[in-house]
Amino acid sequence: MATPFSIVQGGPLYWTARRLGAAEGPRGLFQMAVVLTAVTWLPLLVLDLLRASVAGEPAVSFTWSLGTHTRFLAAVPLFFAAEATFGTQTRAALEHLIDAQVIAPAERPRFDRALRDAMRWRDSILVEGALAVATIGLILGGVRTDLPVAGSSWRATAAGLTPAGWWYSLVSLPIFQFLLWRWCWRLLVWAIFLWRLSRLDLDLVPTHPDLAGGLGGLGIAHADLAPLSFGISAMLAASYAEDLLFGGAELERLVLPLAGIAVGLTAMMLLPLLLFTPRLVAVSQKGQLDYGVLATAYTRAFSAKWVRGPAPGEPLLGTADLQSLADLGNSFEIIRNMRPVPFGLYQALVLLGAAVVPMLPLLLTRFPLDELVVTSVKSLVGM
Repeated sequence: MATPFSIVQGGPLYWTARRLGAAEGPRGLFQMAVVLTAVTWLPLLVLDLLRASVAGEPAVSFTWSLGTHTRFLAAVPLFFAAEATFGTQTRAALEHLIDAQVIAPAERPRFDRALRDAMRWRDSILVEGALAVATIGLILGGVRTDLPVAGSSWRATAAGLTPAGWWYSLVSLPIFQFLLWRWCWRLLVWAIFLWRLSRLDLDLVPTHPDLAGGLGGLGIAHADLAPLSFGISAMLAASYAEDLLFGGAELERLVLPLAGIAVGLTAMMLLPLLLFTPRLVAVSQKGQLDYGVLATAYTRAFSAKWVRGPAPGEPLLGTADLQSLADLGNSFEIIRNMRPVPFGLYQALVLLGAAVVPMLPLLLTRFPLDELVVTSVKSLVGM
């Protein structure tokens, strides 16, 4: 591409990491994940160990703070893993659109302008500063996830916050929420870019085997948001697990919220691709009409030559006319099966699976694994 593009490799946080010695590309994102995980989680462990050596174990220990461990040991690294995978695939998908001339040369100036705008919004110091301020404001306003217990915990006692609690409130939680809102902003920037891309004069081919007119690479790229979906789902599932363990919640009442989270996360990851639906529907309809005319003319000629009046001296077996008829039928079948969205069932299931898998351990709190296995076996053998 004339304009180098990455939806993730930019912005004040990324620039700061580069100035501090982080490498460029996925390796640098891995280094950022390691550093931020260490900054958010390791001090909590050390401070809690020091407190426990003096005051003993509270009602809810650091060991059983599932939400804390999941946020900083799982979700934070997965946020950066998603940056590495999604950033690479989106660039590859856009390069494919150019190489395949889905984006016509005449539209390149508008395309490059949309890329530059997206990178400018991605790099905005004002936006990331606003996200940092909003994060602090939300935490001060009480928009946070704490342990659902009234008694003492590793973060707070009757006397107030513990040293680990102070670090959690002033450092760890703000960093986590900032990374989360930062991802939300980048998804918004990407959605705006896709909206502008959908308004270009795209040369979509109705017979393209990806069943999306040539836009299938965008669906492949969105499947690489699975680490982000997994991380968010794992964090929420861990919070629900704490409700089950310490807050007296019942699993049956959590089934619908958990299902809503899984479906909602999947929809959020795929929703920007629906911007291409009107164009894809129009291409499919026009393709069926155009190829319908072609098919009518060809099949009429084929019938006149081989059915109503066989060509003298020309053998039917092995004739290229039969292969052409089959090829025409295959092309028409591809157009008829063309999807109204640039992603397939596989990509949707990957994202849905990433949202569902972290929730499965919650079932083991209600249905032990051995009971699930025995019940499944009995159902299979009819016992």
